[in-house]
Amino acid sequence: MSPVPLGAMLVLSTGIADGPPRPVGDFGGRWVGGSEIRVFDTSVPAIHRIDRGTLGTTVLPLTGSDSALDPYGMALPGDGTVWVLGDRGRIVHRFSEATGEHVEKRRLPEPSQGILTLWRQAGFFAVRLRPGEPLLLRAMDGGLRPFSPLLSRSASDVTELLIANLIRCGSGTRRALPCWFTAGEPEVLLLDRNGALRRLPVPSFVTPPAASRPKHAPGSEFTFPVRDAFLLESGALWVLANQEGDRTPLEEGSVRGRHAALVRPGRPQRVVALPSEARAILDATEQSLVVLLADGVVARVAAR
Repeated sequence: MSPVPLGAMLVLSTGIADGPPRPVGDFGGRWVGGSEIRVFDTSVPAIHRIDRGTLGTTVLPLTGSDSALDPYGMALPGDGTVWVLGDRGRIVHRFSEATGEHVEKRRLPEPSQGILTLWRQAGFFAVRLRPGEPLLLRAMDGGLRPFSPLLSRSASDVTELLIANLIRCGSGTRRALPCWFTAGEPEVLLLDRNGALRRLPVPSFVTPPAASRPKHAPGSEFTFPVRDAFLLESGALWVLANQEGDRTPLEEGSVRGRHAALVRPGRPQRVVALPSEARAILDATEQSLVVLLADGVVARVAAR
């Protein structure tokens, strides 16, 4: 696989409608639907509403919360509100999609490491301290119920158990949602609307560390291949690399998010070198990507 050269790219930064460009601060999650991308910025806090065609942006402040919000994702379950987490995953806040005003605060029956949209419902990733317990839950009948047979994994101690069971999902389609363990093998789990899973191997840019190199950072026993994923209706999957090289994301000198790979059933993979570190894939076709760069700028990158 040869990366598409940087000279073949066209990068366009977004701007705020009727105002100067304003980068995203602390990325907390995104939702994509219709003609719009919505990005949760915990530093304001606000929702950046980005036109998928022009990348023109307006900002909807989230107001009325009595505490800080967590950068653990967002959900738009179709009830006219945006759901985000607070108090380190112990509380869910609901804000009006139209005005950004705080509507409700609920304490969850158990802490969550993340929140997402499961089509027309809100989903939650549970925090697990034991192996063999359901990881993906959905809001139902006033509580949280298992949505998938995906279970927590085992590890040698509590710290490694928490790291081994960190899980995220990217942007999906009407049929499936791409999810992955942040620490582990280079693969994406395609989750369907019934909760069933299909494993898909993906490219990795991780280099095994030399056996003689000291391992002091938390999670240094793991590798972290995937940072984000975006599934197209055609079944093609864009994957943003996380760890590149032999240093984990928490180690000094680590390299992250510099390549994206297009995985297509029955067709050769394509790898694109990005102009700088990318935090997330906000939109995609087989010919281009819209990425959130680490400096908060949103850019369109040609990937032909």
